[in-house]
Amino acid sequence: MRNVLRNEKQKLVGVGLGAGLAGALVFALKYAFRPMRKALLPETISPAIFSTKVMHTSLGHVIYHESGTGQPLLFVHSVSLGGSSFEWSKVYPEFAGRFRVLAPDLIGFGESQRPAARFSAADYARMLADFIQSTCDDVKPIVIGSGLGAGFCVFLASQHPDLVSRLILYMPTGTREFGFGRLRRSTRWAARFDSLHRFLYRNYQSTRDAVRNWLAAGFADAGKLSEETVEVFTTCAQQSGAEYAIGSLHAGRLNFDLEPRIGQLKTPVTLLWGSEPGMPSLEAGEKLQKLLPHGNLAVIPRVGAFAALEDPAAVVAALNEQLDPTLRVV
Repeated sequence: MRNVLRNEKQKLVGVGLGAGLAGALVFALKYAFRPMRKALLPETISPAIFSTKVMHTSLGHVIYHESGTGQPLLFVHSVSLGGSSFEWSKVYPEFAGRFRVLAPDLIGFGESQRPAARFSAADYARMLADFIQSTCDDVKPIVIGSGLGAGFCVFLASQHPDLVSRLILYMPTGTREFGFGRLRRSTRWAARFDSLHRFLYRNYQSTRDAVRNWLAAGFADAGKLSEETVEVFTTCAQQSGAEYAIGSLHAGRLNFDLEPRIGQLKTPVTLLWGSEPGMPSLEAGEKLQKLLPHGNLAVIPRVGAFAALEDPAAVVAALNEQLDPTLRVV
């Protein structure tokens, strides 16, 4: 009888432990997949002199900042964790006195709509085409872009040369040639599964420490990374739906071959590159320059991938030089 009672007690303990573990697992999963916080984006995401507007595209609504008059000067940010038009916010106000400056947040980033969709590079090129056609009043803009955002500008100009008067590109990439392979294999694998990617993104990839470390790797001098920059990128990365565009990036859905498209361009192109070792390397920039029918390459000293935030004065000086109307791009 005593043995029977002991066995029954052990069974009850086992059931209790199992129920406790199951409950803990359910609680952990509920916490892991909780909705992202809807924190307000810092006001510093755009300069005070700029008005914030909304425009509807075929992919969703786009938030953009505008100021000035004259020929449109369109700034396109890189596709990155917490990316937004803030990347250019220390640079583009300097040109509002001579140009009509436009700085949009790409779909899936910043303040723009962040739909649960699997976008491709062609989708983003179409979004940029919609944006130009709706905002530039039949005046072809000068388009300035960085990183994969600059790659999308090349994609756009290769399909719609009639929409762009000139390209100025800071370290452009299509990610297929360079960049995508730098991602951990586990990150690329996890991005194929929406739930797993969402769990990793919300609990590891978009934390403040993770964003800070990732940004610091893109600066030639990490000491120039400001708390303001970390705050804006972290807040953007933690917005509801921000994981979807990064999921497309990590899964390789945004990859395309940059070199064939850049070689097809009939639009004048200036390539800007940071002098410090990084990805893509200066050698990659020199290779791209040789493919351009009409293009030149200018190097900005002592900056990394986020030159517009690391040394905005140097970037402004480089852009002023390239936007000099007497300059002939050859």
